[in-house]
Amino acid sequence: MTSELIVFPDVVYRRRGECDGCVRADVPLAQCCTYVMVPDRELSDDELNWLQLHGLDESVTRGVRLDTPCGALVDGQCELFGKPTKPTLCSLYPELPGLDAGCAFTFELVSVRTEK
Repeated sequence: MTSELIVFPDVVYRRRGECDGCVRADVPLAQCCTYVMVPDRELSDDELNWLQLHGLDESVTRGVRLDTPCGALVDGQCELFGKPTKPTLCSLYPELPGLDAGCAFTFELVSVRTEK
């Protein structure tokens, strides 16, 4: 089982596990590939590529969730899996607990920074 730290400015999580492709009957196939959560900041080239796969561009409203499936998703499977054209962002997802119900990854809160 893999384990990695996910570090944000105010909180650190440890993410454990591996993607299981949403193989359980109670979890929709590739649910993480059916929407985007657009960050409220300048986007990297990788993030722009990810948006384009969802039919969006850099003019999209920031800080919102948009239900729009990825164009590389065919019959619940990613056509870009294992290919260099797959955005890095996809491999890093999920970065936070609770984004997709039934996701095989688990999270442990490591630390919280509080300003005084």
